[in-house]
Amino acid sequence: MEKASELTKIKGIGPGRIKHFARLGLFSLQDLVSFLPRSYLDYSKPVSVAQAEDGEPAAIEVKFIGTPKTFRAKSGLSITTVSIADETGNITAAWFNQPYIARSIPKEPGGYALGTVDKRTGARLLRAGFSKELPGIIPVYPLTSGLTQSVMRMAVRGALDLCLEGTQETLPEEIREQYGLIPLKKAIETVHFPKDTDELASARRRLAFEDAAVLTIVLEKLRQNKKSQKGIAFETSGILGEFLELLPFEPTPAQFSVMNEIALDMASPQPMSRLIQGDVGSGKTALALYAMFIAAKNGAQSVLMAPTEILAEQHFTLLKRFFGDRAAILKGHMSAPVKREVLRGIADGSIIAVTGTHALIEGKVEFSRLGLVITDEQHRFGVRQRAQIGKKAESPDTIIMSATPIPRTLSLILYGDLDISLVKGMPPGRKPVKTQLVPSEKRIAMYRYIEQRINKERTQAYVVCPMIEENEDLERVRSAETVFDELKANLSIHTALVHGKLKSAEKDAIMESFRSGAIDLLVSTTVIEVGVDVPNACTMVIESAERFGLAQLHQLRGRVGRGDKQSECWLLTESRSKTAISRLRLLCETNDGFKIAERDLETRGPGELIGMRQHGISEFGAAALASDIETLKQARDCARKLLSMSPEKSERLMEKAMLKYNSSLEDVVIN
Repeated sequence: MEKASELTKIKGIGPGRIKHFARLGLFSLQDLVSFLPRSYLDYSKPVSVAQAEDGEPAAIEVKFIGTPKTFRAKSGLSITTVSIADETGNITAAWFNQPYIARSIPKEPGGYALGTVDKRTGARLLRAGFSKELPGIIPVYPLTSGLTQSVMRMAVRGALDLCLEGTQETLPEEIREQYGLIPLKKAIETVHFPKDTDELASARRRLAFEDAAVLTIVLEKLRQNKKSQKGIAFETSGILGEFLELLPFEPTPAQFSVMNEIALDMASPQPMSRLIQGDVGSGKTALALYAMFIAAKNGAQSVLMAPTEILAEQHFTLLKRFFGDRAAILKGHMSAPVKREVLRGIADGSIIAVTGTHALIEGKVEFSRLGLVITDEQHRFGVRQRAQIGKKAESPDTIIMSATPIPRTLSLILYGDLDISLVKGMPPGRKPVKTQLVPSEKRIAMYRYIEQRINKERTQAYVVCPMIEENEDLERVRSAETVFDELKANLSIHTALVHGKLKSAEKDAIMESFRSGAIDLLVSTTVIEVGVDVPNACTMVIESAERFGLAQLHQLRGRVGRGDKQSECWLLTESRSKTAISRLRLLCETNDGFKIAERDLETRGPGELIGMRQHGISEFGAAALASDIETLKQARDCARKLLSMSPEKSERLMEKAMLKYNSSLEDVVIN
């Protein structure tokens, strides 16, 4: 705990609080400095009652204030209210189960009331506070039990005061001037405590620039390393025709194009390193099968790694069609004799194509001649896990498949050492999913319509909720448990609930029942985002849709539309925020995942678009990468320029890159 004791140097943090910070992975002053806000409350300008947007933070000048009242609702909830007004109207500040708050409410007008606006039933200001002056922009940090926002802000401020001065600049002054970047120390302090939105944007841009430059330097080094590696030069001529005879459908032009790229890669003596991007349902699995077919025809083994056992089972069904008894599945839930038999077959080469989950990377799995490694939905695996399987062979060909569309420029930065293939379009017969935004007042009618469709057409439906249990701090958000209880009591269809807290065996059993048709409607959290392929599931409902990113909503929507029936996606929201509604309407207008990803990049930043930590991006990058794609392009160009300059110019940035990636450099090689 020697490292943890650093935090006690901050005034107000004693030994008792150390354990709370530890739960967030915060042990040192530098950890706190690197622990960026997840969002901000903008109280830099006053907002009138009339202009205040539903669901948004607001600082309202108090021209009138009434007498506080506390009463108990029928539910037993204690509610304290006070009326506030300015020249444009009235708003009621409300607090729940905080009767003591009445003592701190000002008795006279003046200053500002701060809080989140709720206009569903009248105009309310939730979780309100009062301030004599405008507080500016306030950081909001991820928390755990035992920590509050005020304690976290105090701790970060203390850490900055103690160690920021020792921060060394990493970019030469001429580079900063060329690209208009503020100094590193200024950026770090500002991203925590910005004075205004312009200053915050400058800080985020500087940190984004640095992270992208550091990652580019590492990937450039890896690209050079790969050029010196020797892989397997597979014989590929004539194999496509044989494969197409086994494929039950005609590939799309996009699939044919990527098949050609795969064949050229595998015929080369250098190891293939290819990222295949495509929307859910665009046919990436057929491309993986083609690569595995080439490997098998050359007597080499291949591995298709899946993030869940259910997905691995689906892959195994396909592998048996192409490889018969020489295909196998390896997963955690297997009897010891069956597992021993599979391991023996992998070791002696009688098994030529294998799929599975993380069980594939256990130390006891030994391959006879592993020539190809494919990871499905790569952002579900840590880079270290992918590295372990890569070490099972010398320089195998690698394919990474992702159903998360990433704008091409961002892909070039995150996957600078990989060749990138895009699979655009859908296989013949697939119909675009019809998506509609549903206001809360039509919620019951929507569920009745879904019930009728299930009973009449014998289809199935998903209902996805953003959290498992109720949270009193998120009163607008319906939990999976609440929605399940409501629908089970009111709909005449077989309904089930699945979420991440269930044991794996129980979760898999429910998912299998849904896949087999025994369950009509499945209420879940995002555990179904990657999982079961159920062509009969034609309806997707997403509760509190504004709580999800656009890219994630698009991923969830991809769970339906896999059969020949028309599929529908219903986005439920109680938000009246113009920004939130505008974002959700984009999903109603397009099924193009790349267009949606571009919008998500603009509004939420890359850190929300994909799992940045899986790509080696630091805490700063994950939270602060700018939505300005031009900045990322400039950073990439800058890194390449620094590599060609004299060593002293790039020394500190190179040191930072190597220090950051030193412990996982081998992992990143097979990323």
